[in-house]
Formats: sequence, C-alpha cells, structure tokens
Amino acid sequence: MTSIWDPGLQPERTELAWRRTVLAVTTGTVTSARYLAAEVPVLGVALPVLALVAGLALLVTGTRRLRRLRHHLLAAAGAAEPVMPGAGMLGALAIMCGVVGLAAVAFVITAAGP
Repeated sequence: MTSIWDPGLQPERTELAWRRTVLAVTTGTVTSARYLAAEVPVLGVALPVLALVAGLALLVTGTRRLRRLRHHLLAAAGAAEPVMPGAGMLGALAIMCGVVGLAAVAFVITAAGP
C-alpha cells in the first residue's frame, strides 16, 4: 500500500520550524527588554514576562496542533480533500509580533523625548 503523505518527516519539520520561530520571537522580545528597561521600567519588566508566557503558550499550541494534524492525516488517508489545520497559531504569533512592534514604537517615542 502506498501512502499519500510521509508519516513523520514533513509534520515533524513543520513543528520544528514553528518551534524555531516561536523561540526566535520570544528570545528577541526578552533581549530587547534590556534596552527598554532603561527608559520605561514597567515595559522592561512586563514585556519579557508577556513574551515568555506567550512563547510557552505557542509551544504548547504547536505540539497539540501537530498531534491533531497527524491524527487527521491518518484518518483521512484515502480522502480526496487535503486536511488543513486551523490558523490559530499563526494568528497568535502575528499578535505577538504586533505587541513587539508596538513596544518598539513606544520605546522610540519615549527615547526621542525632549
């Protein structure tokens, strides 16, 4: 019997790519707080905590997403329509990047003060 999809490699590569992306965004956010803390101490503490919580949530969501995708792929092995996961994780990562962008704008505005 021939399979319509690779049983482990492609979903595993996708999960690893998501993990690297989440790790990069989280690490970048936490590192940028070092510079932010000198100007805006509240954001310097709140942003890394928020980034760590959001990063952990995205990692958990990614693991669940991979398991759900693997289950659906196995269940729909003979189906004509492809199985596509939801875009919730992509939306959460986009929101996280938006928060980082807003924090960067706040930093530039406060650092360029009179």
